[in-house]
Amino acid sequence: MRQESSIFEEDRAMRGFMLGALAGAVVVWYWRDQVRNYLDSKTRGMRGRAVDTLQSVEHTAEGVLDRAKEQVSTTLQAGQDAIRPRTS
Repeated sequence: MRQESSIFEEDRAMRGFMLGALAGAVVVWYWRDQVRNYLDSKTRGMRGRAVDTLQSVEHTAEGVLDRAKEQVSTTLQAGQDAIRPRTS
């Protein structure tokens, strides 16, 4: 008897979950344009800040890579100078 009530409770919970998912899907489908417009208006500023941050990261990365390139070039040149045979 206990096992039957457990199955009934699980079945009831699953039906409730499916009904909620279906209701949510209908709401999103019906009001999709309004939801999209709302989200676009609320995230516009955040997207602008994200673009600014990415540009800042780009400029910083360019500077770091330029300095690293100079460091590698200097080190390679020093290594070549150190092993190059000297003419007397």
